[in-house]
Amino acid sequence: MKPIILILMLCASVYAKAQQITPERSITVHGTVEKPLDDVMYKTEVTLSLEKGYYGDGPYKTLDELLAKYYEEVKSLNIDTSKFVRDDLAFAAMGYRTEGTVLRYETKSKKDILKLTNIKMSQAMPSYVQVKSKIFDAEIKLLTQKALENARKNAELLAEVSGEKIDKIFSISSYDLGEESYWRAANSGTEYLRLTVVYTLKD
Repeated sequence: MKPIILILMLCASVYAKAQQITPERSITVHGTVEKPLDDVMYKTEVTLSLEKGYYGDGPYKTLDELLAKYYEEVKSLNIDTSKFVRDDLAFAAMGYRTEGTVLRYETKSKKDILKLTNIKMSQAMPSYVQVKSKIFDAEIKLLTQKALENARKNAELLAEVSGEKIDKIFSISSYDLGEESYWRAANSGTEYLRLTVVYTLKD
């Protein structure tokens, strides 16, 4: 009985792999569409350290004094200091030999994040700005349709210049589906939704 089961499993495996093989007469193309950046969150981190300041000698001798001065600068820019998240563990992981902390700030205001990064203060070291955008299911469906239209346009162009005609979709795949929720560099450029589509050719 066991040999029969093994044979059936082997046949099923071979059949599945055969189904995955791209037909000999086919065209593989990519369809792309730009993702909108409507719902954008900005994040930056500021390292406060009692070591020598980034912009000169450090005048502040205690962390409380340094924090108070930094928050004073922030408030002068009309930014809500309650939105800062203090992360002492992140500071400890940096290997500094003196006391300090990391302040993390997230906002949807591009203007506020630029204000923070422009603060020039001793013993306060700004970090890079990161951005995170989110696309909802309804938008993903519309973008996927547009990307598929782009893929078909590309396939028809390739078929025309090679004297062929496309028939139907054999397979379609993408790694860009789903809601976006990861942080990336602010200068990472435009985000795209990409599809890989295989079209069979008419005989």
